[in-house]
Amino acid sequence: MRGVSDSGPLVVIECGVAATRAALIEDGTARRFWFGPARGDEARDQAPTAGRRFAARVTSVDRGLAAAFLDIGDGLDAYLSVNGKNRAHLVEGALVATVVKSPPRQGKGAVLKWLGAPPPDCAGPGRLGPVDDAALEALRALDETGSEDAQGRMARPARIVIDDGAARAVLAAAAPDRAVFHDALCDALFETHGAEAALEEAFARVVPLRGGGRITIDETEALTAIDVDTGALKAASPARLREKIALAAADEVMRQARLRDIGGHVVADFPAIGAPAARARFAGHLKSALAALPGAGAAGFSKSGLYSFTLPHRAQSLMERFTEPAPADPAPGRRFTLDWRAKSAIRALEHRLRAAPSARPRLAAAVDLGAYLDQKSEWTVRLAERYGARFAIVASPQLEERGFDLSE
Repeated sequence: MRGVSDSGPLVVIECGVAATRAALIEDGTARRFWFGPARGDEARDQAPTAGRRFAARVTSVDRGLAAAFLDIGDGLDAYLSVNGKNRAHLVEGALVATVVKSPPRQGKGAVLKWLGAPPPDCAGPGRLGPVDDAALEALRALDETGSEDAQGRMARPARIVIDDGAARAVLAAAAPDRAVFHDALCDALFETHGAEAALEEAFARVVPLRGGGRITIDETEALTAIDVDTGALKAASPARLREKIALAAADEVMRQARLRDIGGHVVADFPAIGAPAARARFAGHLKSALAALPGAGAAGFSKSGLYSFTLPHRAQSLMERFTEPAPADPAPGRRFTLDWRAKSAIRALEHRLRAAPSARPRLAAAVDLGAYLDQKSEWTVRLAERYGARFAIVASPQLEERGFDLSE
């Protein structure tokens, strides 16, 4: 089973007690991630991702802007364009059915599309059904964002590896043309297939390039800025070196944009290439690399030599979704959210329980993290049901904020 990713695209799905996560593996490398609730918690997942349906309460209508602002239950004002089809239905206080066109971003609410009246039994804002099994939703999401084949059709990975037998049965029934493997012995699918290392890389500001050099990625409210640096590399032919770095950077920029779920305006500063033939080669390579990103457009070089392109906002970027501003002076930094750290701690504990059936691990959590885990007592209950009550979770004042430590 550990060699199953050696040929062709693959989807790996981990079904943990706290969360479900999945990765699309192509050419032995993680290309895209999906994160969702634990199986059984799907109805609790109210995240307004693109394509999900919500009942929304109209809070205000601006006829001058031809816009309505609605409450879908996430605490932000969602935006809906007013037109001839929906104008009569969009009055303050009305409850309507909508679908998310683009998710919240930079503190601004989701952009919605009007669907009509909500179901008769709908009492207020919130997600509308049907709600799929988390593993099935993960597979469908990654199917939609895979690479295109030579005819421009989306190529679905034929093989799926999952660590949950019940979820495997759900996927096999929904996709009978796919090979679904249940890897009951693997304690950590993401680690086995290289997705864990790629996930760590997806939050790094600086990413090294193969053969030397690096790219630096900064997500801002207006755009994502990417700088390409040759570093301390030297060569007999500086021009050839710049071209080599630029070609490697083009591939990595597109990979990182896809891996991190970056959307909107992206600007990249590649090394200057002087020779006309080399510039033509690089332009052709950029065009080919960009074609691997579904929905990419508006690509080109500015007069100053900056390369820019746009990507659709299908979801919040990983950085925006799973980190938050952290106090710093003079410039703010970011840190993982408490929820992300809590799920990471529970995942580490679960992997240890699975890998060592006779072990009695002890998870020590910082005070704030321990308090959050106490609120999520259902995770502990599920761990005990799956692996027995042979573990302990304790609060440790000695650990730094949001820290945890696993021992035996």
